[in-house]
Amino acid sequence: MPANRPHVDREAKAAEILDAAESLLLRDGYEATTMASVARAAGISSNAVYWYFSSKDELLASVLRRRQERAVSGLKVKSAASLQKQALAVLAELDSIASLTAVVHERAEHSPAVAEVHEAFHARVDAKLREGFEAAGMAGQDAGMAAAALIAMVEGIHLHSPTRDASARNDLVLWVIQSFVDKQTD
Repeated sequence: MPANRPHVDREAKAAEILDAAESLLLRDGYEATTMASVARAAGISSNAVYWYFSSKDELLASVLRRRQERAVSGLKVKSAASLQKQALAVLAELDSIASLTAVVHERAEHSPAVAEVHEAFHARVDAKLREGFEAAGMAGQDAGMAAAALIAMVEGIHLHSPTRDASARNDLVLWVIQSFVDKQTD
């Protein structure tokens, strides 16, 4: 039987729970992952998970938020990289959580916590794309339209093509970026 470990501080215990939840969510999916299975994987009692996360949606949102922070930290390191390289880095991160893409969209309609994380992700990606398009010479409004179009395209691919060929998708995204940038030099 799992036991509480009072000698482990709150932050460390929450991180253990998030590690367990992330692993289970990515492996088994949202529906198959229960709070009890997360507790077992984290080596704590089932009730203990609720001391840290009030619901499965809160737990999902926390997992997604932590992944976003890690991804953003990685992008900051690559901030001098081209728009194309940054886009490929975001696509790789999306691929790593592709099994949760549809769940995030579905749960965002019902869960303020998941909706907040989803909206924050969109805002960050939009800002990064706008910045990249503006650095490539696009005017503000055009950069915003290009960013919105690219986000919609990638989101559509993720939601509607679960067996997608990542290489073909990457080629398409890079082609669209280049087409938008080339349009500015015409």
